[in-house]
Amino acid sequence: MTLARLLLAVAVAGTGYLAWISLTGGSAAGCGPESVCSKVLQSRWAYWAGVPISLPALLVYLGLFAAAFYTDETRPAGQQRRAWLGIMPFSILVAGSASWFISLQFVVLKSVCPFCMTVHSCGLSAVAILLWRAPIGLPGSKPGTSEASLAIPPRRAVQFCLLGVIGLFILVGGQVWLEKPRYQVSPLAAAAQVQPQPSTNRALQIHDGKFQLRVHDLPIMGTPEAKHLMVSLFDYTCHHCRDLHGLLLAVQRQFGNQLAIISLPMPLEGNCNHLVKRTPRAHLNACQYARLGLAVWRADGKAFSQFDHWMFETPSPRPVEEAKRYAGQLVGPEKLDQALADDWVNRQIQMDVAIYETNSRKITNGLMPQLIIGSALSVGPIDKIENLNRLLSENLGLKTAP
Repeated sequence: MTLARLLLAVAVAGTGYLAWISLTGGSAAGCGPESVCSKVLQSRWAYWAGVPISLPALLVYLGLFAAAFYTDETRPAGQQRRAWLGIMPFSILVAGSASWFISLQFVVLKSVCPFCMTVHSCGLSAVAILLWRAPIGLPGSKPGTSEASLAIPPRRAVQFCLLGVIGLFILVGGQVWLEKPRYQVSPLAAAAQVQPQPSTNRALQIHDGKFQLRVHDLPIMGTPEAKHLMVSLFDYTCHHCRDLHGLLLAVQRQFGNQLAIISLPMPLEGNCNHLVKRTPRAHLNACQYARLGLAVWRADGKAFSQFDHWMFETPSPRPVEEAKRYAGQLVGPEKLDQALADDWVNRQIQMDVAIYETNSRKITNGLMPQLIIGSALSVGPIDKIENLNRLLSENLGLKTAP
């Protein structure tokens, strides 16, 4: 039982740490934005009806940890028996939920969170020991022994284990059918302002005028003369950004000349982003992809949308050399090289990083993608068009047709 308690102590510490991260909006050690562990911790499967799953998990592990101390032979037989009856449903719940979350990481997310796997492994090992040691048997089957008074009839043990199965169904069902939005919205001190009226000098002011985005000089979805403008900060290597890209295209087409989206590449790679101290493997080459996108825009603005679509149409970014060849085919190799050598590309990336830094400090959350829509800043994954339409309706007054 000592080993089971030690394993449960590790599980309690791990879930407590993950719960604290969820409540404070921080990130796990070594898990930068869009890292593999961040992909797991920020996925829909890390929540139950909008509640971080680590919170109820912490309560379950604390309950098991406490109950394990009441199974000592020095305790009265009644206390031991009640402790074992409590351990049974919690053990089944832990075994089932750990198996569920491990399967999600390998099969659905295809990413593994080391903190989660440590908790699940310790939890599975601990409950295996507990269930093996559980005094299940017919009363009096071992007369004259201490187990005789502790023995839990198999039928009663099954009844209590079924409580754990019910809890598991509630957990899985809630995750499947009670999904809540995972993006975070914060009001800005001042709404993004378009100055002046539509012209070649049109600019969008954000963060109280700290940043002036000259609309005709930046990559954009839609026409620069659109009535409403919004800003999208993205990274070609960010999987949530890849999910959102199709939704942004859809709403822009939906509203036509009423809406344009300024597209600002913001690489999550330390080579061009001083905020990233350690580049996750998923974001290697993010700077090169961003430079290529901006260079295509600089060389031939009309080719950008085609390059952008090509970059986002695969589940993960194509190799850098392939992307560069395609960019050269669109605008011409010489024009591409000239644009890549233009210092404007690097200056624009640094401006995008500065906007990202200001956004992240405002909302104390560095998740991507990030959207500035009127008076609202949205941070994190948006994977349903109705959620995006809701933001547009609430902050720009754009409403979809009934």
